[in-house]
Amino acid sequence: MFEATDYPEKYTPKLDQAAASQFDELLKIIAARSLIVWGEHCSECAAPACYASCSFYTPRHEDLNCGRFVKGIQKGKLSSGTRLATITFRKWGKLEGTGPVGLTSLTDANHRENFDEMLSNAITQWAPSIAIRQLKRKWDQRKIRQSAIASISAEAFVIEAWLNNDQPTLNFTLTILAINEAAGGLFQENIELSKGYNRKVVPIIEISRWVDLSQPYFIKIEPLENAIGHEITFGLIDFVEFKKGIDKMRVPTNLSSAIHTNQSSSDVKGKCVVWDLDNTVWQGTLAEDGIDGIVLDERIPPIIRELDRRGILQSIASKNDMQPALAALEGFGLKDFFLYPQISWNPKSTAIQRIAELLDIGLDTFVLVDDQAFERAEVNERLSSVRVLAETEIPNLLRNPWFDLPVTSESVNRRSMYQAEQKRKSTFDASTTDYVEFLRRCDLTIQVSPLSQAVMERAHELSQRTNQLNVSGRRYTREELMEVQANNAGRAGYVFSCRDRFGDYGIIAMCMVNKDNAQIESFMMSCRVQRKHVEDAIFSWLASKLATDGFDSMSVQYKKTSRNDASVRMLEELGFDFQSSESQVEGIFIRSTQEPFAKDDIVKVKNLIEENQN
Repeated sequence: MFEATDYPEKYTPKLDQAAASQFDELLKIIAARSLIVWGEHCSECAAPACYASCSFYTPRHEDLNCGRFVKGIQKGKLSSGTRLATITFRKWGKLEGTGPVGLTSLTDANHRENFDEMLSNAITQWAPSIAIRQLKRKWDQRKIRQSAIASISAEAFVIEAWLNNDQPTLNFTLTILAINEAAGGLFQENIELSKGYNRKVVPIIEISRWVDLSQPYFIKIEPLENAIGHEITFGLIDFVEFKKGIDKMRVPTNLSSAIHTNQSSSDVKGKCVVWDLDNTVWQGTLAEDGIDGIVLDERIPPIIRELDRRGILQSIASKNDMQPALAALEGFGLKDFFLYPQISWNPKSTAIQRIAELLDIGLDTFVLVDDQAFERAEVNERLSSVRVLAETEIPNLLRNPWFDLPVTSESVNRRSMYQAEQKRKSTFDASTTDYVEFLRRCDLTIQVSPLSQAVMERAHELSQRTNQLNVSGRRYTREELMEVQANNAGRAGYVFSCRDRFGDYGIIAMCMVNKDNAQIESFMMSCRVQRKHVEDAIFSWLASKLATDGFDSMSVQYKKTSRNDASVRMLEELGFDFQSSESQVEGIFIRSTQEPFAKDDIVKVKNLIEENQN
């Protein structure tokens, strides 16, 4: 449902039959829906002063309100009765509604929308122009009050839209912001639309983690830069309950479309929090107020220390001058917590990309905390896998499921391990030797141990955190690991720790081996030791052990994930050959146990299993 508007141009949808069928299809699979009252708003609104001062101010057809949509909200219907609305966003234009909203049956929703159309048309066409604005406001306020009457619980929020342009994708941000701080913080989701029909489904459980939907909130759909000026036809944009539940939502398979469904971002744990500084870590603006004029947010130090204890890395992306910013952090006692801080006047997305390269971890494990909506949107647009949080989420940060990680000896020392890696890199950069010779001088040593209760928490953490070098993509529960450790599953579990003359890496790898057929069910290794030939030493030890057990070859189970391509390159460089299944996304890598590994002498191996047996 939309606010009452009076634009002279009406809209007749021009969709192909496939897209029209998909808009109709959604109404067949939902049991109830909300009636959010959507209106045309400005992201930078400062009315009424902006009417005179803003260069983008464009009066609407029927009143002095600023028009941030080119032709307003052009309402239309399909022959089936399905309602559509076409919008072309100007700069700073957004759709905005308010909650709470309840759900009503489709029949009741249709009756209410029909009545709204009739009354809205009467107001805008027959009322004297001087009275239109007041009558519209009263009617829209009544619709909002009616939409808040709850009778059915929502299961998901749905956005469906149709594009007919040459742009590969258009990006929007869905934001649900609690009006009262006690009702929670902010939920934000990137909405990517492609040519044709799109359907985005966000499970209600993802939203309710952040915002109490029974309390007042704003709900906004805002275009990023690449979506401004493009015509988008929206269908349903409301909370819904499905007839068969969200996991069983049926979509016709014989229609060409782009269906976008939400994947829980909590599935990928956060590995690095990147902090903004001005009005986030501290209150005030360093460039304007100086070091003496800024005040540390007292909530920040305990959060930074706890994230550090959990093994979550932290860095800085701030638009400031480097030296005064580092001096301020040092004065607040926080400088040492941050790895590879990027403090410059470059875009935040560039800064985060550089941090990811230096830490050698995936962008989808990064979380930016920034008070500026512009900066969050810029990162969201250019690095869509990076999750962003406003400074209003700081009180809830430690409760965020992205950071729900076990505390182990490795996690407590993870920052110091990366700082040691910085020292290794600077030492190598200052040396004149080649890289392999430098590694030999580092006295790299791995220790092989059986999976045991003493290392169980770290083994579980490694299973949950490892993405790039996780060959099978497996994630183990604690119960599964304990079953292997108890030797009740026909498998042997091994963990590998590593150290060199610069420091201790901790437990960096784990594998599960089927004792009956020499098949490695899973192998996962931390990227901290990637490209140091640690994998050569580990697989050389495994090959030697399996050969002793009477096996001429060994195999590694593989299943493709969105992020483990590096594991394929690693196995290929180690001399494994791939045998795929019909799906081409899983199979096994096979290698002889008799063939030596070319660079297995760079890293020494200490076998604690044999030492304990002796």
